[in-house]
Amino acid sequence: MTAKSHPERRGVRSRYLAPLVRPLTFPLMTLRGRLLVGAAVLWGLLCVTLLTLGWQAGRLLVDETNHQHLRYEAELISNAITNQVGLRLEELEQLASRIPEPREGALDAQHTHGLAHLFEGVILSNRDSRIVDAWPAGEGRVGVTVSDRDYARFMNAFRRPLVSEPFVGRITGNPLVMMLVPLHDDEGRYTGFLGGLVNIRESRLFKSFERLRLGDSGYVTVTTASGQRLYHPRQQQAIVDLPDRLAPALERALYGWEGESQDQSASGEPQLVAYRQIWPADWIVGVHLPQSQAEAPLVAGMRRISFYAWGVLILVLPLVGGSIWLALRPLAHLAEQVRELQGERRQRLEIPTRMPELRRVIEVINETERARRASLSDLMEREALLRGTLAASPQGMFVTDPQGRVTFTNDALRRLLGGDLPLDLATWSERLHPEDRPAVRDAWRHSLAQRHDFVRQFRIRDDDGESRWLDVHAGAIHVDGKFIGIVGAVRDITQHRHDDTLRRWEAEHDPLTGLLNRRGLLRRLEEALVECQKVGTPTAVLLFDLDHFKPINDQGGHALGDRMLQQVGETIRGLVRSNDHAARQGGDEFAVLLSGCGPEQSQTLAEALRARIAAQPVAHQGEQWFVTASIGVSQVHPDDAAIGDVLARADAASYRAKRGGRDRVVVDEDDAQGASAVRASVRGTEGEAQ
Repeated sequence: MTAKSHPERRGVRSRYLAPLVRPLTFPLMTLRGRLLVGAAVLWGLLCVTLLTLGWQAGRLLVDETNHQHLRYEAELISNAITNQVGLRLEELEQLASRIPEPREGALDAQHTHGLAHLFEGVILSNRDSRIVDAWPAGEGRVGVTVSDRDYARFMNAFRRPLVSEPFVGRITGNPLVMMLVPLHDDEGRYTGFLGGLVNIRESRLFKSFERLRLGDSGYVTVTTASGQRLYHPRQQQAIVDLPDRLAPALERALYGWEGESQDQSASGEPQLVAYRQIWPADWIVGVHLPQSQAEAPLVAGMRRISFYAWGVLILVLPLVGGSIWLALRPLAHLAEQVRELQGERRQRLEIPTRMPELRRVIEVINETERARRASLSDLMEREALLRGTLAASPQGMFVTDPQGRVTFTNDALRRLLGGDLPLDLATWSERLHPEDRPAVRDAWRHSLAQRHDFVRQFRIRDDDGESRWLDVHAGAIHVDGKFIGIVGAVRDITQHRHDDTLRRWEAEHDPLTGLLNRRGLLRRLEEALVECQKVGTPTAVLLFDLDHFKPINDQGGHALGDRMLQQVGETIRGLVRSNDHAARQGGDEFAVLLSGCGPEQSQTLAEALRARIAAQPVAHQGEQWFVTASIGVSQVHPDDAAIGDVLARADAASYRAKRGGRDRVVVDEDDAQGASAVRASVRGTEGEAQ
């Protein structure tokens, strides 16, 4: 009873649904209905095409108009900010010209309160970066040392006007920007600097942005070139660090680019943006307009046009249907026989008629049917020949249909991969190596979509779980311009890939110690130099050879010397970090590339390496053999023209270490002076804080 219930229910459901479905499908069963549907579809496609072209043309026009608007707004705002910054710097310079020497009470004497509409405060600092006078008085700024501030270092070093990076005031706790100009005495000597404090939250320089309106959702942002955002209408904090991943247009603007572009907001909404540089302050002003707001008038217009177009279709469709019905009445019999021909219930049309046009149609259809049957027979013969050829091939072969489903695999491919081969892409994907899977899937789908060849090398797991490298060359097959599938050849290149990897490793590594050779070191040193010049990443180079190594080779033999070199290589590997690079340049010469290390840290690591090498002898025939290292340390500088400059400094430092008694670390003189200066500055700052 239960087994028969399912077919009975399906039969009852079909009887009830048939009267409802038949009126919907009947128009497509006749030539008249198909022409009527075709006319409706053609009208719809025409409307869609015209609307699409109109949309694209309108969008280009709207984008150009909005770009011009953004360009105008950005220029207007950037000029206004530039003028405001320039005005403040000019006022400071005029005040500085009247104060040759920083002294207490100088600001009150010069009526500094007249700058209240421009600054929230003014400070006067001497050459030692100590504030000797401040306005407003009584806020505790006088006597404070600001030598640790970047703007103080800049002024003492370069002595020219500056707009500082945003910072938080130590006394007020407010987010500030300092505008500074140098002080000079009557003889033109630098005596200190004058600075005006601009409160980012309260200053009219930034408050004016809140009154700007760019439509309903447009807004303005102000960002520093160092990556800090000073103003955003929805920004909670006064100073916000930009995320590591920036929009392309903003990232280019941080490097000095100006212009208009399309971008995305932080929420992912498309928007039009324009960026302009505020050169006196090293700021970037951005004008942002959401794409939806820019295209709102265009969308409204296209909706009205679409409403009218579909209304015309509803009115015209009955007239077209009546005309088609009148024109096709003599063809009702022809349509019936064509359906029989499609259903393989007859082999040719036999309609007695004297209408010349109808006779020509019947002859063409009969001729087409004969040609179709002949082509089908020929296709079946060719398919059988192709399958036989592919099956006999010693190389792995496969065939797919236009949808990418595998329809044939030969014995060679089954032997190559083992087991039952899957016939769909989803199952194939499970056997692909996880690192190769996304790229292979995308390339395969692109090949099917574009009817192009598929050429790829990737890894796949066999039945034993082992990864194999396959080289697949698959060609798209077209017959009379129609894509019918893909034929591919598969070759196992696992051993070739392993051999190629080994050759690349041997080209850049020392076979005795396993460390990098000179070629590998030079390539990585070039990369470190580029990284240092681009983003300022500190990098150090240790260069040394072994002291007392020649007696080991002369007395203990080359085998003992090789053991000592291998031990030194292991010592280096055990001390350096995973992102560092150690190399044996040849003989007993070694080098270490320390990424992200400043002078002090690199000197500490060099001392540890020197001590560890000296403390690890090699035993041979009851005797202990020791070596030491004379290590030269040098930093990679952004102004180095080539890596030879770095190696020359490190080599000179190593020579001084060897000449000074060996078994010691010598830092390049420039780096040593820089490290001493930093330590002295830190100790001085700590003493003043105490």
